[in-house]
Amino acid sequence: MKKYKKILLGSTLVLFFVFATGFTWLYSQIESALPTLDGKADIFGLSGTTVIERDENGIATIKAENRNDAAVALGFIHAQERFFQMDLLRRNSAGELSSLFGPAALKHDKKIRRHRFRDRAREIIKNLPSQQLALLKAYTRGVNQGLELLKGAPFEYLLLRQAPVLWQEEDTVLTIFSMYIDLQFEYGERELTLGLIKSSFGEEMYQFLNPKGSRWDAAIDNSRYHESPIPAHGWTNNGTAALSGKTQAQTYQDQALPGSNNWAVSGKLSENGSAILANDMHLNLRVPNTWYRASLEYKSHEHEAVKVTGVSLPGTPSIIAGSNGDIAWGFTNSYGDWSDVILLETNEDNSQYLTPDGYRPFTSYKQVIAVKDQKSVAIEVKDTIWGPVIDEDYQGKMIAYRWVAHDLNAVNLNITELEQAKDTDQAFAVAAISGMPAQNLVVADKAGDIGWTIMGPIPVKHGAVGDLPASWASGENSWSSYLTPALYPKVKTPKSNRLWTANSRVVGGEMLDKIGNGGYALGARASQIRDNLRNKSRFNEQDLLNIALDHRAKFLDRWQDFLLNRVLTPETLAEHNEWQEIKALLDNKVLKATTDSVAYRLVRNFRLNVKSLLFEGVDSRLEAAGKTYTTQVIRHQLETPLWQLISEQPKQFLPPSATSWHNLFEQALAATVRDMTADQDLEDATWGQHNTAQIRHPLSRAVPFIGRWLDMPATELAGDKYMPHVQNNTFGASERMVVAPGFEHQGIFHMPTSQSGHPWSPYYGKGHEDWVQGKVSPFLPGETKYTLILSNY
Repeated sequence: MKKYKKILLGSTLVLFFVFATGFTWLYSQIESALPTLDGKADIFGLSGTTVIERDENGIATIKAENRNDAAVALGFIHAQERFFQMDLLRRNSAGELSSLFGPAALKHDKKIRRHRFRDRAREIIKNLPSQQLALLKAYTRGVNQGLELLKGAPFEYLLLRQAPVLWQEEDTVLTIFSMYIDLQFEYGERELTLGLIKSSFGEEMYQFLNPKGSRWDAAIDNSRYHESPIPAHGWTNNGTAALSGKTQAQTYQDQALPGSNNWAVSGKLSENGSAILANDMHLNLRVPNTWYRASLEYKSHEHEAVKVTGVSLPGTPSIIAGSNGDIAWGFTNSYGDWSDVILLETNEDNSQYLTPDGYRPFTSYKQVIAVKDQKSVAIEVKDTIWGPVIDEDYQGKMIAYRWVAHDLNAVNLNITELEQAKDTDQAFAVAAISGMPAQNLVVADKAGDIGWTIMGPIPVKHGAVGDLPASWASGENSWSSYLTPALYPKVKTPKSNRLWTANSRVVGGEMLDKIGNGGYALGARASQIRDNLRNKSRFNEQDLLNIALDHRAKFLDRWQDFLLNRVLTPETLAEHNEWQEIKALLDNKVLKATTDSVAYRLVRNFRLNVKSLLFEGVDSRLEAAGKTYTTQVIRHQLETPLWQLISEQPKQFLPPSATSWHNLFEQALAATVRDMTADQDLEDATWGQHNTAQIRHPLSRAVPFIGRWLDMPATELAGDKYMPHVQNNTFGASERMVVAPGFEHQGIFHMPTSQSGHPWSPYYGKGHEDWVQGKVSPFLPGETKYTLILSNY
């Protein structure tokens, strides 16, 4: 017996020793990937000593001799803090995620390889101006030395059993291509869906479901377009109610479009005479955050001192949005028409396609995709004179894609010139020559001027090119060139002294003709921001922050009234006495998307259920044609026809699952209450319970036990998508900035997650609570806590 006890004890000690050794090794490996915060480091390629200071939140200030040295230092800290994030961005657009994650990413890689973004990135690098290429080379040197000077690889690679691959100049271009993918349609989904709607339901229905305007329009030039009339014939609905076929998560998801809000007031309305800018860039929320905060101080080529503060995008050397003391600038996604689906006319065996010069053979490219732990996969992609072949349409016709992202001027580093722009006019000049996904640029300057323009390439189109797929074989449809800077749409300091954009249509008339419609958001956010700006005559930074945090549900006011007065009638309440509680919850309530609001959740979900029931006929027809076709890509414009239908209640649009329009509304309300009370009382079914943050690291789902250290807390969030305070559990303001140039010390800044991508960083997660609570936190970096000196060797 003693013998067995000794063996058991010995085995236990050995196992403990093995576990302790393994744990110690793992701990040391993770710890060794922490960035260097203090001390000195010898870096190749600097022209002089460069200093990196960080405050207690890790916000970096780089003090350099010139812009290239600042790029070296920015690349260095990007790599040390965010290299895995950078790696995912380049692999995402290059179609190379399979080499990191294995077969799970193969479907994505095969699809994205049709665009051949790595090949295009290499061509762009070859054509960059020498000054920009030098800046990019400096940044790349900094990235690779930052990575090499980590004592261990970023911890994500340890979990994936991979080694990081050094950065190349073309990878920065790929990073920007990833933003194209995030912000624009890469497969023509919207045009294809609209084309199917027109061919399936006819011109009247197409116009009805694709209205030019609505009551929510809030263009800065006050232009308006009308909704379309209700067609005489409805759509055929052969299915059961959509509510029975969808899960709760699908029904109530109501996804937001990647976009943003920004607005500005001129110096005539501010307390200090400088114009003030506010900017919230809305993106998917994750750990680490999309942006990295930095302040750069350097000498220009004219030996003038430059200080610019804002956010950078890891993988690129520029300040993307911020303030330099003379101007402040920010972006919202433009949703102009930057791509077109081309219906190819092919010969019998699909080996050639018709062009204005006759039939031509496709150009084929072999693409080899490396797959982790498996053999590489080779695919062939085809190209045309207009762009790559991306798929077939619902009739089996091959389709090609003409997209700004495929051209040489899609990407350049001209945005860096904003760092030294002195006024609104100079910012306009930079915007018109910049290569990036086209954005609504709003700029505010120290002299008090404000301005709006498009920043990014604008194609010049001819023929029937716009919302619908078309053949380009005859030459009548084409892109001839890109708009010259002199012709760019712009608005400078309007009479109202106010500007605003929120992904909806910004202008009309000739300016809209140049920009086109690539799927604008409904103007609910824009109109609420506009009205808030009109309600005051003097502003400071706190006033503009209050607009950003406005979560009043103005968009749902009429739905609340509809529920109270047209659904919860005395006759309905007599039949459904249990709905008296709903009436009590909604009566005399100002609807707000606060975490404790049951009323907001009720009205919001009721609207979504009505929408699902009414448009099930369209959804089922589109789904039958393939996954590419979905009302999800036109979901925001459907509010206009939806409200027309419930207001006028035409019989031809009543789904077969409903005996009357009132019965349809009762079905929607019953489903709403049933889902909200599945395991609780209605009074406990708050909006915050539904809208709880899920801001996660990409690996926390794959390795669940590490999520508690990597993810942000599961906090209940106020706000929703049809109001300025845009927030849902995985989407919202990736930054929130309010700043007046020249008065940056009064500026305000929020970010949903911290600077660091390493969970053991001393500032990991800092700033998150300020973002959740809307607490004022400074735009400028605080007092220096860490100092790292970089010297050339």
